[in-house]
Amino acid sequence: MAAAEGRMIIVVDGGGSTTACAAFTGTHEHGRTELPSCKPAAGDTRTDELCRYLGSWLVTTHLNIASSDILLVGMSGVWSQEERRSYTEDLDLSWSRYVGDTVPRITVVSDIELVQLAALNGRPGVVLVAGTGAIALGIARDGRQIRVGGWGPRIDDAGSGFWMGRKALRAVAWMLDGRGPSTLLIRPVAAFLMADPADVPTLQNKLRTTSIDRCARLAHAVFAYAAEGDAVAMHIRGEAARELARLITTVCSDTSDIPPDIVLYGSLWRDEPFYRIVHGLVSDQVHGASLQTMTDVLASTAEAMLTAS
Repeated sequence: MAAAEGRMIIVVDGGGSTTACAAFTGTHEHGRTELPSCKPAAGDTRTDELCRYLGSWLVTTHLNIASSDILLVGMSGVWSQEERRSYTEDLDLSWSRYVGDTVPRITVVSDIELVQLAALNGRPGVVLVAGTGAIALGIARDGRQIRVGGWGPRIDDAGSGFWMGRKALRAVAWMLDGRGPSTLLIRPVAAFLMADPADVPTLQNKLRTTSIDRCARLAHAVFAYAAEGDAVAMHIRGEAARELARLITTVCSDTSDIPPDIVLYGSLWRDEPFYRIVHGLVSDQVHGASLQTMTDVLASTAEAMLTAS
């Protein structure tokens, strides 16, 4: 997967909410874009969709697509060897159909393994990704991987943006029922549902019927109202912090062969108070823990690949 300095690399970070892409020659960035999520769904790798987006974007960059040497895709929802094989085969066909006849060398990894490459570049340590979903990956000194979380929103993703969004929706439903305390989260929840918070019957109906697939966007509303002192929002924020800290402590307790060098990546870490809460919890439970955040996985990946060449 090492990249020669003079060849073009396209890096794709496919998350549950967005897909970030950038093209590099060495560490020189030609351009980048943010596309809708193309995370695979049941029975559909969605590589056609991804390559239609990529093809349209690459045309605007005026790059020589035929000179692309490597296409590195870190995709949420792709983990097992069979999933990688199937995704790679579909991506190869989709590229030739929607982007160009010359298909670059394709490498497919999970999204957290892309972050691991960018953040640690082969070194042992721990990566925690927390955005729409949540997953931790530990790399031991002997190369073993210890994965915790990443089970998806239907059964887990505790502490993630989706998990917090669902908690906010439930808190408002319980408030309307009289089962839970009053919360100002009714305002962002009503906006998410495109309803008037004062129109209770409409709000109740929309809570019952509207898809919650995109409720991860409510996480930052939880942070905002927690900062204003809303008790329900503060409780949700605290629960999320404890769940994410538990992912890290579980990885670190699995074996003593993982150094406590911990890299945090994902949209939730943009909230400084939330980061401080998680930092405090982990520092109290993991001896010698060193936490840092990473903001640009695309550029860091290109640099790591060049270093390895």
